[in-house]
Amino acid sequence: MDIQALVNQPFVRIRIIAFVHFCLIVNALLGAYPPAYTFYNILFMVSLMWAIHSRESTDAIQSAAAINFSSFFFDLIIIFSFFYRINGWALIFGGINMVVRPISLILLHKELVDRGGDFVLVSVTTQPNNQRAQRNYQDIDGSRPTPPQSNSQQSNISNLF
Repeated sequence: MDIQALVNQPFVRIRIIAFVHFCLIVNALLGAYPPAYTFYNILFMVSLMWAIHSRESTDAIQSAAAINFSSFFFDLIIIFSFFYRINGWALIFGGINMVVRPISLILLHKELVDRGGDFVLVSVTTQPNNQRAQRNYQDIDGSRPTPPQSNSQQSNISNLF
């Protein structure tokens, strides 16, 4: 079985990410982690399930990636803050989960690119605001062609509008 070939397949890649994180999170939660750890990891797993379900959605991948990115820092804070309260088994799997997060973030980026998106927080345009507004403006009244005028009175419903 070629791992590289599996990782490069678009719809398999996200399932691998979800499975690996699921196993690591379950083992980490065997310890006395605070409820915040459970909360953001559940959000991460839900966003991964959303990304698996919506095969064309870039929003699902961006949400999963944003939660994954912030979870790295949350994991770091929680592991250092609760180091002596968490048992060894849970601490090891929590640490492995934290180390795997950057790898899964790279894989999520590949998935996002395959779906036609990119990690852009702010879109920069070179046009001034008034030109952008004029381009997006659609003249509803001026866009209809005027019907030809005739001498005879027609009782056509389109003439009423």
